[in-house]
Amino acid sequence: MATEQELSDFLKSVEKRAFKRSLYHVRNEDAALDIVQDSMMKLVEHYADKPVEELPMLFQRILSNTTLD
Repeated sequence: MATEQELSDFLKSVEKRAFKRSLYHVRNEDAALDIVQDSMMKLVEHYADKPVEELPMLFQRILSNTTLD
């Protein structure tokens, strides 16, 4: 189970990469920011109880699905 600090550190570490990836797909800065924020919220709401090692895979899947929606 990831601690609150580990979860926070993880989100900080992927924030810029996730934004760039979303921006590349949607070509709109506001939409890309919304996608990243929604993805982070979904990760925290639904998967905060998962081990820290699983967070990168879960976040990438959530980000991909949110971008495609």
